[in-house]
Amino acid sequence: MREQRKAPRARPLDAEPVRIDIMGDGFLEVLVARDISVGGVGVFVRHDFQGCDIDSEVELIVKLGAERPFKARGVIRHGVRQGAKHFFGVEFVELGEQHRELVQGYVERCLKEGRRLP
Repeated sequence: MREQRKAPRARPLDAEPVRIDIMGDGFLEVLVARDISVGGVGVFVRHDFQGCDIDSEVELIVKLGAERPFKARGVIRHGVRQGAKHFFGVEFVELGEQHRELVQGYVERCLKEGRRLP
């Protein structure tokens, strides 16, 4: 499978986790990101998002470590079952420039700590 991402992904810093609140049609999940880039986030859940389909738009609240949370919009691009968990990739489709810069700075800090994902 060919890599489609244009931006490097990083595992969040242990001391500064990334909390992602995902709100869709009929569901709300408060999760911790497995990975993040300026293009989106990856999250694990212990179940499927009921009522959520691939390419569904979702509202997000993103909290990068100690930073103030901010709103964004995303689209669920893929979902894969991995054992008892499900992994979902959410692409940012609406992310203000100021928030994009916050994500970029956070990702750069993670990369400096050797937390790049393949």
